[in-house]
Amino acid sequence: MSSATFVLLFRELADLLELKGDNPFKIRAYRRAADILETLDREDVAELAREGQLKKINGIGVAIEDKVLEILDTGTLKVLEDLRAEYPPGVMEMQKVPGIGPRTASLIFHELGVKDIDELEEAARSGKLRTLPGMGDKTEENILRAIEKLKEEEDMTRIPLVDADLVAESLIGFIKSHVEADEVSAAGSVRRRKETCGDVDIVVGTEDGSLISDLISSWNGFQSMISSEEDRVKSVAYNNVQVDISVVKPPEFPFALLAATGSKPHWEGLRSVAGELGLTLSRKGLFNEKGEAFQARSEGDIYEALGMEYVPPELREMTGEIEAARKKRLPGILVAEDIRGDLHIHTNWSDGGDSIESMVEAARDLGYEYIAITDHSESLKIARGLSETRRKEQLKAINRVRERFEGIHVLFGVELEIRRDGSLDHPDSVLSEFDTVIASIHSAFGQPEDIMTARIVKAIQSGRVHVIAHPTGRVLGRRLGYDVDLDTVIHEAAKYNVALEINAYPERLDLDSTWARKAAEAGAYIVINSDAHNTGELRHMSYGLDVARRAWLEPANVINTWPLPKLLEWLNRRVFHPLPPL
Repeated sequence: MSSATFVLLFRELADLLELKGDNPFKIRAYRRAADILETLDREDVAELAREGQLKKINGIGVAIEDKVLEILDTGTLKVLEDLRAEYPPGVMEMQKVPGIGPRTASLIFHELGVKDIDELEEAARSGKLRTLPGMGDKTEENILRAIEKLKEEEDMTRIPLVDADLVAESLIGFIKSHVEADEVSAAGSVRRRKETCGDVDIVVGTEDGSLISDLISSWNGFQSMISSEEDRVKSVAYNNVQVDISVVKPPEFPFALLAATGSKPHWEGLRSVAGELGLTLSRKGLFNEKGEAFQARSEGDIYEALGMEYVPPELREMTGEIEAARKKRLPGILVAEDIRGDLHIHTNWSDGGDSIESMVEAARDLGYEYIAITDHSESLKIARGLSETRRKEQLKAINRVRERFEGIHVLFGVELEIRRDGSLDHPDSVLSEFDTVIASIHSAFGQPEDIMTARIVKAIQSGRVHVIAHPTGRVLGRRLGYDVDLDTVIHEAAKYNVALEINAYPERLDLDSTWARKAAEAGAYIVINSDAHNTGELRHMSYGLDVARRAWLEPANVINTWPLPKLLEWLNRRVFHPLPPL
């Protein structure tokens, strides 16, 4: 049983308990446990639980360990099965509609029997919602508008990559433990690392695929079967995620994986290249005019046979990669080892869960040269933003940590609120105390585009901000970004030498890859930050790297690939000049 299975089950349990209106501390405990288990290897989880050691990990405890043991013994949790029986999957999906939270979704389900978004729309149109406590004509109108907008926004109806990853990892681990397969891999949008995915594609290379169909129905993430054939199985998994499994003979695996990974335009582009060379490329192989098959051990062999550089899955979107690969001019895109630090980290001084010491130690263990502690500024009360007194106390605490930890430089920073009028949450006299200032928006999301754009631009032009964090404010699957003219924001960021953030928090991934590429092409710097709120979330940096790779970014574009002296020189400038050419 893979570690992803534990994470999936605990997160699903937390979601359903929230829907039920259960104890918020219990819900938070399950989510925290899932975050911790996500950082452990599957063998560690099982072994620690069996030995009674899992409960000793901070944030786990006896109750969580007992449930891990129940999962190991039975493959699931009884409390979870009971909740699944109580709430149809579509009730959870209703929360994708802006304005529908867990409490409202539960109320609508229990009072009106509404089980999904389609039935929610019907209830709103027929005037049934207004009969519920706290709802009225205006609420119905807002919900109908929100549903209409939801249908228009593809990313709101798709699965966040982090959720698709958990399903893929859990299912792949399950298949590997039950089927003798040469290779098993995720494909499709998951493998191309798109911010959101339509479904989860998996390719299995095995001599005997006859067991796959019966096997999948016993996987603990399974909900229902769509269709089942010897070479293809389609099913529905946890949270209404569709899973498409292709089963092929081992020699066909590289070709099937290449085709299933896509994108469709990239695959068709490769087939065109093959045609120019007098070859035929299909899911089953690469053939010459005589029908003789080319033997490939990997996708790299296929690209080489076509006279091309290997194209990483993240670039396969038909945005110039075919031509670049044929000319052997693909970019030197980022790898994890390029990242030297993380400049957006929260601690338990504001809304984080771990101490400064814990975050610094975890960052050092990741091999970082530097990090920035950037707790919230005062006006964000909901996140326990730091008052003047607490800000001064935190600086003293950071100085003590600096004395204790060698080998990592700790920057004193702040995540600064950009107010409704574009003014900053601290005066210049206070901002000069910080080593780094990142500015962001957490309020008044409904402002018109021109006002929102002017608000962000004013912060950029202030001469006190180093980074604009999560520039569109979106939360994948839950909240659309606010209306903002990103072309103008990018232009001003480049002009004033202010970096734009790829926020690696899996629910954000903001900027997305399209805008990050545009920003780099316009000459703006990028920073990839985890926005971590506990030590485990520091590992979310990998999701930011996915976005950066899809954006064709190279180390020169990203400021947290710089060595510390260069970064400090950039941070310490007092006049923000236009960027020099890259």
